[in-house]
Amino acid sequence: MIKAVPEKDVEEEMQEQNQGLASDDGLEILQVAFNIYGSPVTPSRKECLRLMASQMPGLSERQYASAWNRVNLLYEQACKLAFRWANENPPGAEIEEEVVETVFLDEIARKCQGFTREQYRGALMYGFDRGIF
Repeated sequence: MIKAVPEKDVEEEMQEQNQGLASDDGLEILQVAFNIYGSPVTPSRKECLRLMASQMPGLSERQYASAWNRVNLLYEQACKLAFRWANENPPGAEIEEEVVETVFLDEIARKCQGFTREQYRGALMYGFDRGIF
């Protein structure tokens, strides 16, 4: 389940979650968390932390939790953007890939820094596929 975070606190929350994830291990565990979250059935937070620890052992509980929280915030923002788009367009409208690339990718990258372009795109597609349709 996606945790609701007030819009004004997203960037501040993301900065807090960045602590301890600046190393190569931090980037790698972020990728592991991203892959787990984006799986067809997103496991519970507890199960995801266990999966992260089994796929990349040796990190602290805080590092696993931080990576998970960052990915959760990324997906939450993607769903919010998809929902906003759906409310601004008529029912049945289809979003153009160019809009995702030019508008939403930049916006989500500003709010949730530290991910790759492909990860932003994947989170947005998740938001559009699962969040509103």
